[in-house]
Amino acid sequence: MIIDNPSFIGFLPPSNSKSSYTVQIYKLSIKDISIRHLQGKHFPIVFNTIHELTLENYHANGGFRSFNDGELAQSFPKLRFLKIFSRSIQHIVPRMFQHLTQLEYLILDGITAIENEAFLNLYHLKELNLGKHILRLDPYAFIHMSTNNLLLNQSHNFQLNDEKHFCAFAQFVPSTDLKTFVQFSNNLTDCSCTLRYLYRHLDKSFMSLTPNCYSNSSLYILTQEERICHFEQRLLQCDILPDEGITIYGKYYNVSHFYQQQISKQRNQFSIFFQYRIYYIVLLPVVIIVLCLIIRQQKLHHDSTYRYLDRLLKRRRLSRNVNLPTMETFDMIYHQTNNILDPIPSRTSVVTKV
Repeated sequence: MIIDNPSFIGFLPPSNSKSSYTVQIYKLSIKDISIRHLQGKHFPIVFNTIHELTLENYHANGGFRSFNDGELAQSFPKLRFLKIFSRSIQHIVPRMFQHLTQLEYLILDGITAIENEAFLNLYHLKELNLGKHILRLDPYAFIHMSTNNLLLNQSHNFQLNDEKHFCAFAQFVPSTDLKTFVQFSNNLTDCSCTLRYLYRHLDKSFMSLTPNCYSNSSLYILTQEERICHFEQRLLQCDILPDEGITIYGKYYNVSHFYQQQISKQRNQFSIFFQYRIYYIVLLPVVIIVLCLIIRQQKLHHDSTYRYLDRLLKRRRLSRNVNLPTMETFDMIYHQTNNILDPIPSRTSVVTKV
């Protein structure tokens, strides 16, 4: 059944006056959903026969911004295939599909970011397709899930970075048995250590599915992957690793080995501090003395400035006190009677008080 109607607001609930009936639908596709938040009330009956559900919104403004996965899981208890596209849903948030535990195929399109624990409880996935627009993967995006195929081959703009993504993919391909195949875009030009880690046990029949930088690598380069990438050291930086352990070029590593190494590394960092504590003890008084000298110098500078200002103020007050009992000071301006310079000043004068 295909519903392509922007005015679709859900199925009508069954009437009690009518006889009950069973709807035999195996595939349901709803396009241009105008409903903002899709939930159980829009599917009032239980669709026991539907295995495939497609939810898409290409044109309806403001529609299909979120959905209630718990209520959808009750309405579609046998759902195995789910395809989602919405112009409004850009991020796959944590625990977004946690109640759809029976999903086997999950196809996402229009998604730009996958956040931590986005696919929690999806342990029966056979294929996880992340679509064309992935730009960001959080470090714990794929924990508490499993899948046979993880497809990133359509996201041509996704940049694989060892510092950001190595630990995100460290849980895949834990042993020599190929359990999860991760497919990236063929146009990757740089064969990062994450790629080498994922494909180190790859069968030759799958080599054509790998990026060009890896499928065209020489045999000599492929045999030097461990020396180039140092997988064991990189795995020590990861907080979560597969419980069953990891095999690297014929050598099996129990996961407890990495955790013990991480704990010992943390202890070594503290031990370095205690190893050189005598130098810290000697250096601490020196730092304190230097700080005291700097503070004292600043204080002396301020005190000298204040003393100088105080002297100026005292001098001004003294000069005022001395001039108070004496006669007032006058500035004499003489007016001459002719243009001839008279050395003897005229008796008539004009005085200006200052």
